[in-house]
Amino acid sequence: MEIHADDHIVFMAFSAVFLVLALLSTQRLGLASHRLPSKSLPTDSHVDVKSLPMDTALLQLTLTSDIKSVNVFGLSSNCHKLHSSSMTPKEHMNKTETFGEHGFYIYTIHGYKTKTSCSLYTKIDPDNAYLPLLYAFLVILGVALTWLVLLYLLRKYNLLVNWELFHDTESLINADLGSPNFNGPVDGSGHHIDPHELHEKPKKQRLKSLDTFRGIALTIMIFVNSGGGGYYFFKHARWNGLTVADLVFPWFMWIMGVSMVISFQSMRRRQMRSITIFAKIIRRTLILFALGLFVSNYADLAHYRVPGVLQRFSACYFITAMLQLVINPGTDSILPVAAWWNPIRDVFALWGQWLVMLGLLAIYIIITFALKIGGCPRGYIGPGGLASPEAYNCTGGNAGYIDRHFFGSKHIYGHPTCMETYKTEVPYDPEGALGTLTSAFLVFLGVQAGYTLHTFPYNISRMKRWIIWSLLLGCITLALAGKDNEHVIPINKNLWSVSFIFVTGGMAFLLLTFCYVTIDVLRWWNGAPFCYPGMNSILVYVGSEILGRYFPFCWTVSGHVQHADLLAMNLVGTAVWLIISYYLYYIKFFVKI
Repeated sequence: MEIHADDHIVFMAFSAVFLVLALLSTQRLGLASHRLPSKSLPTDSHVDVKSLPMDTALLQLTLTSDIKSVNVFGLSSNCHKLHSSSMTPKEHMNKTETFGEHGFYIYTIHGYKTKTSCSLYTKIDPDNAYLPLLYAFLVILGVALTWLVLLYLLRKYNLLVNWELFHDTESLINADLGSPNFNGPVDGSGHHIDPHELHEKPKKQRLKSLDTFRGIALTIMIFVNSGGGGYYFFKHARWNGLTVADLVFPWFMWIMGVSMVISFQSMRRRQMRSITIFAKIIRRTLILFALGLFVSNYADLAHYRVPGVLQRFSACYFITAMLQLVINPGTDSILPVAAWWNPIRDVFALWGQWLVMLGLLAIYIIITFALKIGGCPRGYIGPGGLASPEAYNCTGGNAGYIDRHFFGSKHIYGHPTCMETYKTEVPYDPEGALGTLTSAFLVFLGVQAGYTLHTFPYNISRMKRWIIWSLLLGCITLALAGKDNEHVIPINKNLWSVSFIFVTGGMAFLLLTFCYVTIDVLRWWNGAPFCYPGMNSILVYVGSEILGRYFPFCWTVSGHVQHADLLAMNLVGTAVWLIISYYLYYIKFFVKI
C-alpha cells in the first residue's frame, strides 16, 4: 500500500495548526454585554478584575437605606439535591443570574416596607472565556482549507511528486488492543467512488477507520488529561451528567471490542489452536494490568492504587476475549439466509454471548439496587456527603463499599470528582470492581459492531445497522435517565451506570459510521492525523501519562493563569504527541502486546 505526499502534507498541516494556536490563543478579546448608562452606576474605586482567577467574576452588593442587612446564599447547579435548610430571616428574593468571566457586576437590592426588588448592572464587561476555542476552530479550519486548495492546484498542474514517505506497513502493524487487519470483505477500490457503490460489495483492505476512531479517542483523552484548557466541559462530571471528558474512555473500550472480533476471526482462519489463543489472552491481560499498576502509581506503597484505567482494560479484555474463545460463532455464518431473522443474523449468531453479557448486566443491577450492605440505604447511588446526610459515607453506594473493603481504602482513588462539591470524606474509585461488569458489556457492544462488519459484506448494510444500534441505545438511555437525567438510572461515569454505557455506546456507533463512510467508503479523508496515534495507542497513552508533567508537554505559566494560557499549553502538548506518533509510524515502530 502506497501513501503519497499529500497524506504527509495533510498531517503536518494539522500538527502545525496546534502549534500556531499557542500564539493565537494568547490574545484575549472581550465580549460586550448589555449595561445601563454610566450615570446609573456607582463611582467607587477602580477594581482590577483582570487579576481575578479564571472563571471568576466580581459581584458587589448595594443595599438601599430601607434594608439594614441581607444574607446571600449561592447554589451550584451540581448541588441540586442538597437538602434545604430554614433561613432566618425569611427569603425575600430568589433569582438566577449568569455572570461572565472577569466581569464586574453591581447588584442593588431595593426595599420599601414589605416589598423587595433587585436590579443588576454591569460595570465592567466580562471577557469571552470561550474566545480561545473559537480561535482554535477558525485556525484549524483555515489551515485545512488552505492545504486542500494547495493540494488541488498541485495535482491540477502535475506539480505534486509522489514521495514514498510511507512504507507498506500492512504486515507490520498489529494494533495493541486488537488488530484492525481484516482479511474478510471490507470497502472500496481506492478510486473515485460513486454514491451507488454504497450498495456494492467492498474489496479487501485494512480498515483505516478503526485506527482513526481509536486515535480520535486517544487524542481527546490526552488533551483532557492535560487540563483541557481549564474548561468545565473538558473535565469529568462531578457526579451525574456527561461531559466531553467522560466520552473518551468508554469509546476506547468500545473500539477494543470491534477490533477483537477481527483479531479472533483472523486467528481462527489461521487455524490457531485454542490453547495458543488462551495463552495470548492471558499474556495480554497480565501486561495490561501490570502497565496500569506502573502508570497510575508512584513510590508510595502504603497508598498504592490497585484499580485504574489500564487495569479496567485488562479485566474487560479478559472477560470479552474468553467469551470469544469459549462461545465462538465461527469464521463464517452458518445460519440459513432464508430465515425470518436473516436481517439480524449478526445478533442471532452471538446469542450465547448475549446471554452471558446480559447475565453480567443483571448481576450489576442486582448488586447496585437490590442489596443492602454497609449500612447504606438500599439502592443508593449518590455521592454521599452533603448530598445525603443519611448516607454521608456511602459515596457510590454498594460499588464504593465493595472497593473499600476488597482493595482497602488506602489502595483506591482518594480524590473523587464529587469530593470538593459534596465534601465527601471516603475514597471512591471510578475504575472499581463493580463497574467492570458494565464496562465489559460496553466492550461487547463493540464486539457486536465488529461482528456486523464481518457478517454483512455491503457497506450500506453495515452502516444501517450501526445507525439503528445507535438510535436503539439512545432510546434506552432516555427511558432510563429521563430528560433531566434524574430518572431511574442517571448517566454517571463514576458508577459506569447502565445508562452511561448505553449513551456512550450509541455515540460510538455513530462515530464509527462517520469514520467508516468518510475514510473507507467515500475516501474523503485519510484519517490523518488521528490514525497515527491510533496505531500505537498503548505506547502513546503510557508515554503521555509518564511524561505529561514534563516540557514540552507541560510548563509553568507565570502570572494570572487564564484559559488562553492553558489551552495553548494543552494543545501544544497534544500536538507533540501527534508528531511523535507520526514519526513512529514513519520509522515503522509499533508496540504490540
